[in-house]
Amino acid sequence: MKYKKAAITILLLTSILFNISCTRQISVDRVSSQNSSNDKLVLKWMIYGEKSKNSESVFFEFNKRLRQYYPDTSIEFDIVPIELYKEKWDMKMATNEHLDLAWIGNDIFNYTEEVKKGSFMALDYLLSTYGQELLAVIPDNIWRIQNREGKTYSIPLLGMLYRKDYAIVTGKGYTDSYEAVNEIGRVNRASYYSNEQCYEVFDKYLSQLKAKKNLGTGISSETIGKLADKGYEGIYGPDSPFVIKIFDKDLQVYNKYELESYKLFFKAAHEWYRKGFIRENIEEVLNPKSYDGKRNGSALFLDEYGEHGVVTDKISTEYEAVYEPLQDYKYISYEACRNAVVLPRTTKNPQRALEIVNLVNTDRGNELYKLLVNGFEGRHYVKKGNKLVDKVTDETGKPLYNLSQYTLGNVFMNYESTPGEFDQLEQYNKNALVSPLLGFELDTRMIVLEMSKIDLVVDEYINTLRLGISEDWETVYYEFINKMKQAGSEKIISEMQKQIDSFRKTKDTKIG
Repeated sequence: MKYKKAAITILLLTSILFNISCTRQISVDRVSSQNSSNDKLVLKWMIYGEKSKNSESVFFEFNKRLRQYYPDTSIEFDIVPIELYKEKWDMKMATNEHLDLAWIGNDIFNYTEEVKKGSFMALDYLLSTYGQELLAVIPDNIWRIQNREGKTYSIPLLGMLYRKDYAIVTGKGYTDSYEAVNEIGRVNRASYYSNEQCYEVFDKYLSQLKAKKNLGTGISSETIGKLADKGYEGIYGPDSPFVIKIFDKDLQVYNKYELESYKLFFKAAHEWYRKGFIRENIEEVLNPKSYDGKRNGSALFLDEYGEHGVVTDKISTEYEAVYEPLQDYKYISYEACRNAVVLPRTTKNPQRALEIVNLVNTDRGNELYKLLVNGFEGRHYVKKGNKLVDKVTDETGKPLYNLSQYTLGNVFMNYESTPGEFDQLEQYNKNALVSPLLGFELDTRMIVLEMSKIDLVVDEYINTLRLGISEDWETVYYEFINKMKQAGSEKIISEMQKQIDSFRKTKDTKIG
């Protein structure tokens, strides 16, 4: 753990400076908004994304148009980079900071845990009173995924219902032949879970790049670590050590770190570090993906795969990229919807917050939603028909204004970026595999202490193993496994298995 102390110090400093900057900007925006409009209600809404120099003009226009519906209300948007989002959310909840609306997603949030911590307001009364349009538009089976202990704690956003699936991304300039890249995809798609061959094809390709001096900064250990998770679903959050194999009809519970795919990953990380494939610097700990998509940066990385422009939040590349999918299916997790909006417990204006979400997710507020996502017609995008638009970009190809359509509204109400985008998205949703645990709620009361202990053990060992920096990785690995057992991993597995077996006997797990 040679970087751990320095990494934590720098991360805390970065977080403090980031939040000071955000606080200053929010204060300026609030004073400007109040002085110009004398609003009685200022709602705070946090979403992930990248703020640009054009954002404030779009937000100003949004609030101007919003007053046609609610004359006393304006929205203060807090746009947070996705890699900092969970950290900032945790900080806001820890300090009880005022926040009226927020995006959550099942790839970085443990939805059930947040519900148990009391992070979200229950919405049933508000929805029945001020959200009837939402109830009518969003199907009952989608609402069901957000339900915990008989109550609804978030508003699912229509669009992607399935979790992220990955493709290898590399630049056309990195290699003269794509045969090795195609082989990586073929081998990985042929196996539900990552086996030795899945890692070997990556090793072969990286060795070719190094021989041609096209390795750049190598690869991100965190990104390639996604290979180890292939085919598994976490029980109690996306990062849970305890999983089921999604193609296992018996629904047996495992400690994923004991499975062969993870052991092979730690072995590969050890070997790749010594071959120079994984870089050795503090940034690899703080922000492993910092070189992804950069010219002369990561030789390859993993990003979500989708055809016909379905993935609008791709990692941008400074080169012409090649995408090769690593699996041939989509999967709907039981934990929560892919994207949702919540009313945090620190909201001061729950009724108006729910009314705003109702507005921008239905036909009545369609133009407001499109404005937020796309900006101004002619300046930030150009129409190519009723449904299709092209984004206006700068000299580097980056959109002048961009806000993810998945963060705050119904995706199908937006413009398409490519022909057939929404048809493709609907097909992905329709054909996606559905978790057999849909509707399952883990009762953690009997194992909460052991789960906390396991988290501490994982924090102690995971960076050493995934970065490959240990001289004797096998010794560290078995020490890691033994410490988890001492902390109660087998008790956790037994209790989870007991609850899942009981759930299978009593629950209907169909989504449709």
